[in-house]
Amino acid sequence: MNKSRWLTIALLVSIAVNLLLVGIFVGRVISGKPGPERMPSQLGWMIRHVDEPTRESLSSEMVEHIKRVGPLRKQMRSAQQTFNRQLLGSTIDTDAMSQSLAELRRTSDAYQTEMHEMMLLIIPKLDEQQRRRVLSTIRRGPDRPRGPDRPPRRNGDRKQ
Repeated sequence: MNKSRWLTIALLVSIAVNLLLVGIFVGRVISGKPGPERMPSQLGWMIRHVDEPTRESLSSEMVEHIKRVGPLRKQMRSAQQTFNRQLLGSTIDTDAMSQSLAELRRTSDAYQTEMHEMMLLIIPKLDEQQRRRVLSTIRRGPDRPRGPDRPPRRNGDRKQ
């Protein structure tokens, strides 16, 4: 095979691995059980630290959000599985892979749009301190602990 073919295959494998990691992260975030400590949504991390009355006022909107985003997650997972099967097939059909990647982009964009719309509903209901916590969580990631005891960054270095 020529160099450009290897680069194409490497790019496709890289995309597949990245999408797999995103899928694992999303699955981990949504796998928690609903309750006062965790909202039943992938956006639950955003309002995890808000007071109980605010959380209760957002609860019905979060449930509606889950109903809308569930089918989008399934479509994204299906598109990813289709791409994975094509990637691991005995022959590479670049036209079919191109269509699979286009479908994956479309479903991913729809999913992200829904997430952004929900953020636009939640954020205006938060006070300034709560919005600061949201920003802090966005910067470090929803499951990354704060403080000196947190694990080192991926590259092994801590931000000074």
